[in-house]
Amino acid sequence: MLLIISLAPSNGIAEEVENTESRVLLDVHVLDSTCLTEESCNSWRPVNLIEYFGADWCEPCMEVEEEISSIDSNQSVIIQHHPSPSDLTFFQQSNMKFENQYRLLFIPSIVINGESLLTGSSQALEINQVLQNQNNSFNGISDINYDNGTLFWNASEGYNLNIWKLEDTKHEFENYSHPHLATSLLSFKSENNSANISQWLENWDGRLVFMLEDIGSAKLVSASSQPTGNFNFNNEDSKQSEEIKNEQLDPSLIAIITGLIMLAILLPALIMFQGLRNFEPEDTPKEEE
Repeated sequence: MLLIISLAPSNGIAEEVENTESRVLLDVHVLDSTCLTEESCNSWRPVNLIEYFGADWCEPCMEVEEEISSIDSNQSVIIQHHPSPSDLTFFQQSNMKFENQYRLLFIPSIVINGESLLTGSSQALEINQVLQNQNNSFNGISDINYDNGTLFWNASEGYNLNIWKLEDTKHEFENYSHPHLATSLLSFKSENNSANISQWLENWDGRLVFMLEDIGSAKLVSASSQPTGNFNFNNEDSKQSEEIKNEQLDPSLIAIITGLIMLAILLPALIMFQGLRNFEPEDTPKEEE
């Protein structure tokens, strides 16, 4: 069985993905477009998988992306997701990963090897430090190779083999490109062992990332050295980025605000009471005997 979703219209070689949002990562392999025309085109297993969730409208993301660009992409594979509907390059499957599989709240956020989390711009800048402490054990895919339009693989049965197509994509506002932006997704049952994907790869230049995954929400653990809650985040609705600071309101300001609220609540009652007093009748005269 084959499932597909893409930024571009479906090319008819697969069904559209509807419910592939919840996965648990078992293994990762990579295949570059440069080998598609070679006699032997085999995948390789990276040391780490970095899933970066950003947005073109997010100003702090530019600093995070500069930090990520220093990572050796021949050792640690990077998938850049644009889960925000406000982005021109918004991808629905990236949004489903963001909201349903990883249950993230903030942009930018980084998920490492499907289990470690850096959320907010200040934490995301720790990525190189965090990678040094990763000790993953990917397993489940024996081999993947591409030959004359057909993909062949050997993997543990009972899982989903999800294939992310990455492409170099121009930034919506800035004069640079995202080299590893997710633009399309294919999903197969791992026991299928082969599929013709020639049409899907027509006129394509980039990288394929194969993720062997099980159904279920990922349980993420913070990899940051910062205290919980001390991170930056972006308000997507206003498209403005701001730092969260642990500040308390001045007690005198709280008292003033509370007083104004109480006055606003009691004012209608005071006005009504004063009105009743103005209309109070004079004392009734005593009857003569």
